[in-house]
Amino acid sequence: MQSKYSFLSLFLLFFTASYVSAQAVASFDSEKLTPLKPSEFAIHPDEWTFYLDKENKVYYIDFESINVNLSDIRVLDKDGDIVKSDKLWDLPVNTIYELNISDLKPGNYKVELRSYTGMIENEIILSE
Repeated sequence: MQSKYSFLSLFLLFFTASYVSAQAVASFDSEKLTPLKPSEFAIHPDEWTFYLDKENKVYYIDFESINVNLSDIRVLDKDGDIVKSDKLWDLPVNTIYELNISDLKPGNYKVELRSYTGMIENEIILSE
């Protein structure tokens, strides 16, 4: 009899936890993220948070100077099409992310660092 109540309690606990976590995930809409201002995401926004190495065609992003947890990165061309994307949620917070841009054609690109609460946008201008 006691095992019957234990099983029922365990099932109810599991069901409640699953329902609550599903509600949290379902309410997240990644397409409606608001852009964050540099003062809202960077500890020292005027320093080396973003750095473009034009010679080696690598774009560096210092996660340690960004005080939000990032979920993914997208690079968009001038038409708004995604040309590169990557998941960031599993990287350490002290990472210096290296975005290889050697395969991109010259032009203007927008880099979106997406978090669970907003989005950080930065522009890259690539010349020949």
